[in-house]
Amino acid sequence: MKTRSWLYSLFAILLAFSLVATACGNDDDDPGAGPAPSSDDSGDDGTADDSGDDMADDSGDMAGDDSGDDMADDSGDMAGDDSGDDMSEDAVVMEEIGPPEDTVVTVCDAPSFTQIYAKVMDNRGFAENRGFEMDFVACHSGAAQAAALVSGQVDIALNTPDNMLGIRNADFDVVMFAQVVDNHFFDIVVSNNFGEIDCPQGDWECAMAALNGTRVGVVARGVAAEQIARQLLDSAGFDPDDSTYIATGLAGTTLAALDADEVDWAITFEPGLSTAELDDIGYAPFRLRAGDGPTELDWPSAIMLTARSYWDANPNTVLHYRAAILEAMEWLRDPANRDAVLEELDAHLGLDPEMAAYIFDNNIGSMTVTAELDPVRITNNVNYAVGRGILAEAQEFGEFAVGPDIDVILPPALVPETTTVNICQAPSFNGMIPHIAEEEGFFADRGIDGEFVQCHSGPANAAALIAGEVHFVQNTPDNMLGIRNAGFDVVMFQQLVDKHFFDIVVSNNFGPIDCEQGDWQCAMQELEGTNVGVVARGAAAEQIARQLIDSAGLDPDGATYIATGLSATTLAALISGEVDWAITFEPGLSQAIVDDIGYAPFALRAGDGPAELDWPSLVNTASREFIENNPNTVAIFAQASRQAMDFMRNPANREAVLEYMSDFLSLEGAVAETVLDSNIGSLSLNGALQPARLQNNVDYAVGRGILEEAQDLDEFTVSP
Repeated sequence: MKTRSWLYSLFAILLAFSLVATACGNDDDDPGAGPAPSSDDSGDDGTADDSGDDMADDSGDMAGDDSGDDMADDSGDMAGDDSGDDMSEDAVVMEEIGPPEDTVVTVCDAPSFTQIYAKVMDNRGFAENRGFEMDFVACHSGAAQAAALVSGQVDIALNTPDNMLGIRNADFDVVMFAQVVDNHFFDIVVSNNFGEIDCPQGDWECAMAALNGTRVGVVARGVAAEQIARQLLDSAGFDPDDSTYIATGLAGTTLAALDADEVDWAITFEPGLSTAELDDIGYAPFRLRAGDGPTELDWPSAIMLTARSYWDANPNTVLHYRAAILEAMEWLRDPANRDAVLEELDAHLGLDPEMAAYIFDNNIGSMTVTAELDPVRITNNVNYAVGRGILAEAQEFGEFAVGPDIDVILPPALVPETTTVNICQAPSFNGMIPHIAEEEGFFADRGIDGEFVQCHSGPANAAALIAGEVHFVQNTPDNMLGIRNAGFDVVMFQQLVDKHFFDIVVSNNFGPIDCEQGDWQCAMQELEGTNVGVVARGAAAEQIARQLIDSAGLDPDGATYIATGLSATTLAALISGEVDWAITFEPGLSQAIVDDIGYAPFALRAGDGPAELDWPSLVNTASREFIENNPNTVAIFAQASRQAMDFMRNPANREAVLEYMSDFLSLEGAVAETVLDSNIGSLSLNGALQPARLQNNVDYAVGRGILEEAQDLDEFTVSP
């Protein structure tokens, strides 16, 4: 049985936040087919500016091209006997490391050139010889890889250092322990339609002068590829905002954009870089992979990372993993293995022999020869990450790097000012977060003890907080703003649910609605003037119902709102015909479907609904007075809450979570499984507040009369 150390903190990421996105050969030929395209897409860009996205971007690079043609020349040297001798000197030999603590290491699997090291480790027995197995989990996007690391689905991941720093910026304690790609795998390609650039080969400043103010293809907006393009222009003395950045996606669609003259140049990765040259679509006036470019971009582009908790529990396993990387790299570079290497690439990426050989020769020279982290160049990446806004403030090398010869810098442990905290709680799926934090010892491990007070509605939450009966309350942001509107200085400090937990259920007694699934406007017109069940009059559920009606162009006062309480009484009201539909939460939503009581014509939890309702639906709140007097206690509470959400997301804990649902919610069987599967994806990955969507909630609260006048984010949020 595998001993696992699950990860309580990680990842943009968001935004998005995304770890290693992938770029594979056959993706380019048909970017719309197969799993690889999705991997790359998210890999580079993910969804906009989230840390998940940044993570994804860099991973996109990892996906393919690591070294330029110049690199290929070097790789030839590395492939010789000298390189083998150097390897044996630098590699960590088995006798120096104790037996691995964890004998099954779970790794994200993505169709990328850089990932070939892991396939070779597994297929050629380097992992087995060191006493551990590799268990691959498909992570075909940057967001998927971030989520996999956060939830404990994987133990070890590959990423760019700046993406890893973005994850740390989101307050997940991930650390790097090995270097995999010493140079860049993102690189430049200029369209032949643009014409030749009158610059010496390798003169990046001259080339950027010629490309200033033109159209740039990037994998996705706001993430790694665009950041590199902007840095090139910035370092050459030009305003990056003078150029136009166009999201061109993976290699296949980027090449199409270059060929169709939609963009003048692009920052992309393999197999796009090699295909552009082989198919005479574009050329490289300089090569980041060969070391051309500004000093700001002089950093290794791929490192191995894990959670600090995994390193602390399994140092021998991690060191064996690093040693096996070196052995795999040595095997890859050995000319005697060339045919076998191309077979591995074909099996992993589906590349034809000519393309596989071309990509291999152009990139193998960038792969590590020691696996040792380069503190100077990684520190340069820290500066780059700060300069590009990826990292809020600089971090010392020892804060995020681990290994036998690295002086580790750890933050001092927080000491709580208040050791017993009172928490509002209701029997709901989201109410399990503090319950699990208490039961699993996440609070106790940090020196606090949770005591629970039952608060079965938003008004009950408000009353308990104002009366001083509780210190912490889960609430919707608009309910919290309503408390502020009443003159009580409550503030939010952590996001718990990124989507909605309230949703709609229509009684089967009402009959079917003649609308397409997801068409909320049509559904609301069908429900005009009916009886609506809400948890409590005037609180969040009624306000959401009114907004749905209002946004559909109907009069909210034309409906009749009936307080039906929590799930059980709401379902009873639907069954009896007392109400036609309801806005409620779990377990009522799933129970209604499983027991054939009602149905959902659209799903707020899936993103259906008006723009006015696009906001995170659950935040942790406390009084400003308590937070100011107990900053450590609040920070500890936030850490333990995030750890509980990570526990709930981890598939290895599924049975334990279902058992908690049985005890806490009296749910079992199909209903429990449906509740878990329908809601687990809405939990926040990092607990970070989302300013733009919270501001949208402010506008909603003002529009609904919950808040008399708009408030700025810094008036009602704090960062513990």
